[in-house]
Amino acid sequence: MALLALVLGMILRAVAGAQPLARHELPVSMWRKGSKNCLSKGDAACFERSRASGDCGDLLCQVGGVISAELPGRVPRKELFEAFAVAELVERHFPEQREVVDFCAGCGLLGLFLALLKPGRKVRCSDKKQPAIARRLQATLARHWPHLSQVSWEEEDIRYGNLQAANSELVTACHACSFLSDEVLFCAIESRSPVVLLPCCYEKVPALPERPWLPKWSWKRWPWLEGGAVNRLGRMAIHRARTQRLAAAGFEVAEDFIDPEISNMNLAIVARPAGTH
Repeated sequence: MALLALVLGMILRAVAGAQPLARHELPVSMWRKGSKNCLSKGDAACFERSRASGDCGDLLCQVGGVISAELPGRVPRKELFEAFAVAELVERHFPEQREVVDFCAGCGLLGLFLALLKPGRKVRCSDKKQPAIARRLQATLARHWPHLSQVSWEEEDIRYGNLQAANSELVTACHACSFLSDEVLFCAIESRSPVVLLPCCYEKVPALPERPWLPKWSWKRWPWLEGGAVNRLGRMAIHRARTQRLAAAGFEVAEDFIDPEISNMNLAIVARPAGTH
């Protein structure tokens, strides 16, 4: 009986696994874009249909199709939609930008989209560690778009305060958590670089314990937060303090948004040094 139950269980699981996913009945534009579930092999056909019908952006569908077919189960759907949305936002505000550095790059998909949107653009990705999926993703997409092999990677822990950017580079970061966003802004201000930043994880109960091995990781780096007093006033107070600091440093500052269905942390800071249009 036990063996029969085991076999029946295996059959039922196989049948359940063969059932079409609900999203496969929908155009890609109607998917749950903020899902952390990974793209699956069956998604590839959906991307191809949506591309043919014009339901979604051509590039989004091409990249989504390749990832689904060749790296199934590795990249969350949210990562795909979010990276593409931020890349489009960058392109909307800085179409002329030929050099970009993507801090807190994660799997590197934002940097790859930025290189795809403007072939010839010099893109470098930076994060504490380059994850294995970042290497696989770049190698996989580079088989279809060879110039993506030129996107460079560097490993740098942002908390050490060693971020550097040339003023010819656009500084960007998608969902740099908490004080990492402030460090990205510090870097942009110091280098007089244009910046597109999507902050997240607004620290409303500030705690910044002393870490002797991180001497630069302190409130002194981000005076606009007033030692954490601004944080206690909430998300919009933090946002205003950041934008006011940029304006005081001689930047022209604007706001933009990505689709809230991707993330409720969808408010972007867009700034450039005055007179650099």
